[in-house]
Amino acid sequence: MKHIEQMIEKIESIDSKKGLNDFFQEVGKTFHYAWSGLVIFEPSSSKHFIPKFFGDVPAGLRTFISQDDNIKRYCLNESKPVDYRKLLLEKKALIPSNETEGVFSREECQLVVPVNGSGSEFACLIFSMPQQLMEEEILEKLGWYWVMLSPFIYSRYRKKVMEQGTKMTKRELECIKWASEGKTSWEISQLLTISQRTVDFHLANCITKTDSINRQQAVVKCILHGHLLAV
Repeated sequence: MKHIEQMIEKIESIDSKKGLNDFFQEVGKTFHYAWSGLVIFEPSSSKHFIPKFFGDVPAGLRTFISQDDNIKRYCLNESKPVDYRKLLLEKKALIPSNETEGVFSREECQLVVPVNGSGSEFACLIFSMPQQLMEEEILEKLGWYWVMLSPFIYSRYRKKVMEQGTKMTKRELECIKWASEGKTSWEISQLLTISQRTVDFHLANCITKTDSINRQQAVVKCILHGHLLAV
């Protein structure tokens, strides 16, 4: 119990994106994992999700996860920790090929711990564990250990990483709200009694802060994340 309290204290000290990445590096060293990380599945539309990665998740696996709908469906609908390779084998989605070569090591297993998200967003913790921890009973215990800690980790992500990066001003929210109702920049300028150039400036900030490619995608993300509810 004391160890869990100490872990929660470390999680509560996370105050930035760097702090979150440093936390997972420390987890790897402490528990002798090859690597560990957090994957945030951020909605880009009502049916599509873009993963964002924190920690040391290898580049090859990041690419694989980005293209794999199985892990997205599992994390969206399930709460039980699962061996990623076992999940793919059950779905008959893991076959020997150049695409998976080097992504999944036979000496390690990738433990996926689904995390409940906020709004339409969801997430998972993922750890690469050595062979001596691959017995099902041990994996289950480790999985539920991280299930207990996952809400604290996700909460720090929301408060100290996500909100700092996407916090929008009152005027930006007003502009994107009117844009969500189909108003043009000129129409928004008349409604808010500001110049059209100023409206475009605020909407450009919304696009940047939501990591979108245009105002339509920014509108969708703001709606899905609930940013417009209080405007």
